[in-house]
Amino acid sequence: MSVVVKPSARETFTPRELATAYRDFTESGPQYVNAQSGLKASAYWFGTRVLIAYEEAETGVVLLVHPTSQDEMSFKSVDTHDPGNVDRIAHATHLRNDRSS
Repeated sequence: MSVVVKPSARETFTPRELATAYRDFTESGPQYVNAQSGLKASAYWFGTRVLIAYEEAETGVVLLVHPTSQDEMSFKSVDTHDPGNVDRIAHATHLRNDRSS
């Protein structure tokens, strides 16, 4: 599995945070799966910052993106304009973090 770190994520998160999110995504699996499109995604909170990890179905490439930078996100990425998508992913992250405490 390959990974691409978008500039928005590189500028916002430390290398350790990026590695932690990628490792969790690959080892624990995605928090959100869309069976129709094949999109697999997870959100990771680091303080008030959120990092989206998603896998493109066709290529299997995992992208790490800071979602406030809409111009850098792929049209295949998580639709952050649909609050339901981000809320579901963020809620799943919150639940996962609660279990690990």
